[in-house]
Amino acid sequence: MLERLKAFSGGRGVDVIIDMDFATASQWVTQGGLAQHGQLIGYGSNVVGDIPLTFRPLLFNSLGLKFFLVYDLLPADRTWCVNRTNELLAAGQLQHTIGARFSLDQIVQAHEAVEAGQLGNVVIDL
Repeated sequence: MLERLKAFSGGRGVDVIIDMDFATASQWVTQGGLAQHGQLIGYGSNVVGDIPLTFRPLLFNSLGLKFFLVYDLLPADRTWCVNRTNELLAAGQLQHTIGARFSLDQIVQAHEAVEAGQLGNVVIDL
């Protein structure tokens, strides 16, 4: 994924990474996946406990880290996010990468795919 970030951004790193696996994404940041003055926004991690960070790349590139719990968003923030997401979807400005599809009776395998780091969205077809 780090190579994809660099290729996508012409080698400079992307401006923002929003990821549910902070443990993995934080390593991309310190290895050039995030552009100067970029921001990593995390809302989960596959690692419970301490996650080591390399400080110098964060400092020398003026990088920001932001965290939130989606379940703890203030009502006004939740409304803004839903409305903005709907606007972007209606305008065709969001692209979803479907990494794997599973039927409802394969829910265990779908969960295991997420835990194993499946890239892209894991979709359950009803």
